[in-house]
Order: sequence, then C-alpha cells, then structure tokens
Amino acid sequence: MRIDETFTHDGKLVEQIVDNGDGTGTRQTFDADGNVTSTVQLTGLPIPPPPPPDLDDVFASVPVVSLEEANDTLLALKAALEARGIV
Repeated sequence: MRIDETFTHDGKLVEQIVDNGDGTGTRQTFDADGNVTSTVQLTGLPIPPPPPPDLDDVFASVPVVSLEEANDTLLALKAALEARGIV
C-alpha cells in the first residue's frame, strides 16, 4: 500500500491518494476544515511520477543580475542586519 498526500502551504491536507498495490486505489479531497469533499475510486495504478523539469527551462526562468547588482544587494542586507545588531 502507498499513500500520497498533498498539503497547503500552512500544512492542511488537501488530497490523499491511496494505492492498494493491486492496480486500484482511492483519491479523496478535503476542504479547509479537513472534511472529505469527494472520494473517487481509481484503477490503472500505479500512477507514474511526473517527468523531471527541463533544466534549460528552469535556468531560463531565473533572472540574471550582474555581480555589481548582487554585491550591492548583499551589502544592503548586511547593513540592515548590522543596524539591528544581528551581525
């Protein structure tokens, strides 16, 4: 048996999929209070995991900054921490 659970950013259960190991399973969804809002019987399990992201697409989505911009940002952060007595 395999159980996959999906949670919100604040730790509330949103969805649970139970794979019985025999090709069948159950998917349940939950509301914000933890109540079951739907139950669906599944067949054709296991569900294959999604393919990994294309790293070229991931790297292309990251903004590029110059070393000077990065250094200025770090110096500003350091100054803010020093002003608060953290560093």
